[in-house]
Amino acid sequence: MSIKKKEKKRIFRLIALDSTLVYILAFLFVYFVYQFITAFIAGQYFIRVILFYNEIKFLTPDNSRFWYSDSALTIFAAGPLISIFMSFVFIMLYRRFSNTEGILKLFFLWGALHFVNRVIGSFAVGSIFLLYGSNLIIDWLYLGMEIKILVVVAAIVVLLIIGNYSVFPMITSANSFTLINSKNRARFIKNQIFIPWLLGSLILMVIYLPKIPVHEILMNVSMLILLLPAYFRFDSIMIPNVEDDPPLHNFSWPFISFFVIFIALFRTILGKGIRFGTETENTTGLYVILIIIVIMILTLSYIGIRNINKRRKQVYNMIISNLQDEDIIELKDDDSKKQQ
Repeated sequence: MSIKKKEKKRIFRLIALDSTLVYILAFLFVYFVYQFITAFIAGQYFIRVILFYNEIKFLTPDNSRFWYSDSALTIFAAGPLISIFMSFVFIMLYRRFSNTEGILKLFFLWGALHFVNRVIGSFAVGSIFLLYGSNLIIDWLYLGMEIKILVVVAAIVVLLIIGNYSVFPMITSANSFTLINSKNRARFIKNQIFIPWLLGSLILMVIYLPKIPVHEILMNVSMLILLLPAYFRFDSIMIPNVEDDPPLHNFSWPFISFFVIFIALFRTILGKGIRFGTETENTTGLYVILIIIVIMILTLSYIGIRNINKRRKQVYNMIISNLQDEDIIELKDDDSKKQQ
């Protein structure tokens, strides 16, 4: 079924809006997980830190007896390792929800890309722009400039390879075949991927005000490298060129409200900082983090259950509709036989 020009324009605007908000939520979620695990592990070694919305502030001086090779390696390797693990988890969750409609699968897609970028892209931008502290393990190895250049080039190549394999999931994140047919696919990729990247990067700068962390903002530059293959290969993916009835796209006030509340809590809680280092601070910080994680899980579970129930209802209505069509055909056949 063809979509009217005005309706199509409205749909793509809403797609860009939803994807932009999900891009920001996924970015902050990944940042939170990465920094929390780093701060929490540091606290286990009694290294005092404060987790802020824009950085981890280490209070324990470098010459402290708590800083040694094992503690440093564990603390600064924890974030990349958990990010690699979570990227695979998010990929599997995306595949699980790929046949559903809504923003949940889009959250898992953006989340997987952000987790990958948090590991590989962080090293690339940190090394290119000489940002000490973004890759402390590499910094402490005191690699020569030639080796660093080779490693940065390798990181960029890996980002492009992963981005190449991500083109198909990016396209299939659509909720309708009509949106990704040959006539609409370029517009869909622009509104689903590249406009959210641009607007999301700008909005994140505003969220971080007044203290804009250079490293976090530059993470969006490496994300663009990860997304570039979609610009060049979106039309080479073979997908049935069919049309169906696109799902209703309406402005979601509940989602907007959740986004505003999430940003407010992110700035308020992490603006004051969560402390780790002593036994009391570790316990208090862990409780705060667990409450935040539980709220996130409950929210995602609610959205997931709602999407599954919606999908089941659509399948049920489709089956009922088909059965009704078959009954009508049978009745017509019976009438024609009687007339003969």
